[in-house]
Amino acid sequence: MENDNIILIGMAAAGKTTVGKRLARRLGWAFADTDLLMEAWWGAPLQKIKDHLGLEAFIRAEAEQVMRTFLKKCVIATGGSVVYSEPAMAHLASQGRIVYLESSYENIARRLTNPLSRGLAIGPGQTIKDLYDERAPLYARYAQVRVRTDEESPGQTCTAIIQALSGTIEDLS
Repeated sequence: MENDNIILIGMAAAGKTTVGKRLARRLGWAFADTDLLMEAWWGAPLQKIKDHLGLEAFIRAEAEQVMRTFLKKCVIATGGSVVYSEPAMAHLASQGRIVYLESSYENIARRLTNPLSRGLAIGPGQTIKDLYDERAPLYARYAQVRVRTDEESPGQTCTAIIQALSGTIEDLS
């Protein structure tokens, strides 16, 4: 593998940032959040970017941001809608192992306290359940590893990821 990274995908509120930061600390690696990279690139919060661009252009901009990202020894938390772009997902797969933080709709709905202000790529009239049902098969399709997060603490999730990837990424710890 050219670059040894762990790429976290999943719904908003699945724990990508929380788990990603903790996992990076445990491994002694860097942490990057593509949502924050996008905010830095555009100089605005994610929600303002989405409002300015509209949904389709926002999804394209997110994919472009991901494809500009070349990192090493990094845990990367991605925006939830990155799975709509096959080229972006191919780029991520070339950069490391893709881990799907899988959470039930009920847990996502409970944790997602600010859906209207967090830059969620959701269409007019679409519900969080619609979004979940649309994306879950895409996350599963692109995942090289799936880790359930419903009953696990962030620390337990990190351990599960490390165990699942043991031997597949050089110098994992």
